Amino acid sequence: MLRKRVFLGFVIVMILCLLENKALPNKPKQELCIKSDVYNSSKYCSLRGNYYSQLFWNYYVGFLCYNYSNNARFTNKYKSDMTYDFTCNGNDFRLPVALVNDSTIALYDYKEAESADLLRKSFKSEELFNNYLKCCKEAEDCCSQFMTDTNIISTRDECPVVWDGWSCFPNTAVNTTKTLQCSSQVYESPDNVCTLESKKECYWNGTLELALWNQQTDYSSCKIAPVYQGRYEYYVIALIISVVCSFPAIVIFVTIPSLRNTKRVIFHRNLLITLVVRNILNILLKQLVLIDALLTPAQTRGVMEGNSVWCRTLSFFSSSAMNSVYACMLVDGYYLHKVIVRTFAKEPHMITIYVVITVLTFLPSLIWATILGVKHRISCWVVDTNGEQWSVDSFRLLILIINAVLLLDIIRIMLSKMKQGNTTTQTMAAFRATLFLIPLFGLQFLITAKKTVINDTCFAEDIYEYFRYTMEAAQGMFVAILFCYANTEVHNELKNVYRKLIIHLHQRYGWNIGGNNFSRRRTTTGTYVGARGSNNQF
Repeated sequence: MLRKRVFLGFVIVMILCLLENKALPNKPKQELCIKSDVYNSSKYCSLRGNYYSQLFWNYYVGFLCYNYSNNARFTNKYKSDMTYDFTCNGNDFRLPVALVNDSTIALYDYKEAESADLLRKSFKSEELFNNYLKCCKEAEDCCSQFMTDTNIISTRDECPVVWDGWSCFPNTAVNTTKTLQCSSQVYESPDNVCTLESKKECYWNGTLELALWNQQTDYSSCKIAPVYQGRYEYYVIALIISVVCSFPAIVIFVTIPSLRNTKRVIFHRNLLITLVVRNILNILLKQLVLIDALLTPAQTRGVMEGNSVWCRTLSFFSSSAMNSVYACMLVDGYYLHKVIVRTFAKEPHMITIYVVITVLTFLPSLIWATILGVKHRISCWVVDTNGEQWSVDSFRLLILIINAVLLLDIIRIMLSKMKQGNTTTQTMAAFRATLFLIPLFGLQFLITAKKTVINDTCFAEDIYEYFRYTMEAAQGMFVAILFCYANTEVHNELKNVYRKLIIHLHQRYGWNIGGNNFSRRRTTTGTYVGARGSNNQF
C-alpha cells in the first residue's frame, strides 16, 4: 500500500514537472546567456517607470503590446501570466512568455521567427498581427532613439521619457499634461482613423520632491466609436426627414391623373421613389449593422461579426437601390436631352426604359456580390478593405460622366438657339429643369466622391462626412421641392382637385366649404367646365 502511494506521488510530481517545464520554441538558453554576458553594461530604457536592459527590451514591450491589444483582434488570445526563468553567470533572469498550449510557450520577441509565428496564429488576420508588430517596433525606436541614460530619470522640473505600453512620451515639464496622437493599438481594427489624442499627466510628488508621471495614461479620449456613432445617427435622422418630406410628393404624382400620365413627370416620380427606397434601406443598414457594431461589446458577436445571410442581403439591396438612383438620373438626363436637343426624335417606350433601369440597378451589384461571395468577405459586406467596391463605383462614375456630357450638349444647343432667337417657352422650361436636375444629382457626387479634408483631425473629417451625408439625404427633398412643392403645374392641378372636391361635397352633402360661391345655385358639369376655363393655366 505504501509503495503504491509512493509511486502515485512520484507520478504526480513528474506530471507537474512536465507541465511546468513547457517547451520553449527554438530559443536555447545559451542564446539568452550570450545577451546576459553584457547585461550589466547595456543601455537601460524606461517601461512604465521600470528600467529594463535594452538587450531584453523587446521581450517586455512585446508582452505589453500583446497583453494590451484589443481582445476583438484575437481568435485565441494566449495566457500571459507565465515567465521563463533562467540563470546565467550567477545572474537570475525572468522573461514573460505566452502559454500557447499545455506543452508550448512562446517568447514575446518579434525578431525570433518561431515565437513570432506562434503569436501570429492567435490573431484573426495578418493585418492585425502586423499592427501588433508595429507596436513592438515603435517601442524599440522609443528605446533606441529617444531614451538616454539621463533622460529616463525623473528630475524636479521634468518627467522622464517613458514607454507606457502603447506610446512613447517625451520629457515633459512638471504640472503639465502631455498629449500624443492615439496609438493604433487603441482601436478594435487597425484601419486608419482620424486623429485623436491621448493624455498623460506629469505631476509634482512632494514626498519624493520629483516630477512623476501618472502611471495611468488617459486613453478615454481615443474612443473612435462615439465619433462614428454620431455621424451615423445624424445620417439616419437626415434620411428619415428626407423620406417624410418626399413621401407626399410621391402621393401627389401617383394620385393626380394628369401628372401620373405625363412622361416627364413619370421620370421625376421614378427618381423620387428610388431615392426614398434607397434612404429606407440605408437607414436599416446603418441602424441594424453599423450602429449595432459600435454599440456591441468586443466579446459579443454582433450583426456585423455574425456576417449572416440576411445582413449581406440587406447590403446587396442597399447597393442596388443606390444603382437605381443613378439609373433614374441617367434616364432623366437622357429624356431631357431628347426634349431639348432631339425634339423630333421618337419617344422612348416605357417598357424599354424600365428594362434598362432594372438591368442597371441589379447587374453591377450582382457582379459586386459575386466577387465578395467568392472571396468569402465578412462584416456584412459593408466594410471594403480590398477595393471590390469599385465594381459598382465605376458604374456610378460612368453614369455621372454620361450625364455631364449630356448636360454640356444641352447647354451648347441652348446657347445656339438663344443666339438665333428660337427659344420657345417649352424649351426654356426644359432647360431650367435640366439645370436643376443634372448638376444637383450629379455634381454633388463628384464633389463628395473623394474624401477631401484640410487635415487628419476628427473635426476636419466631421465637416466632410456631415456635408456628404447632408447632400445625400437632401436629394429626395430637393426633387420633391423643385418638381412638386414649388412647381406651378402641380399647384394648378392641386387647385383643380380641391375645386372638384368642394363641388362634390356641396352636391352630395350640402357642405359649403368654398363659401357662398357654390350655395347660390346647383353646380353642374357645365358650371365646373366654365370655372375651369376661366382659370386655365396650362
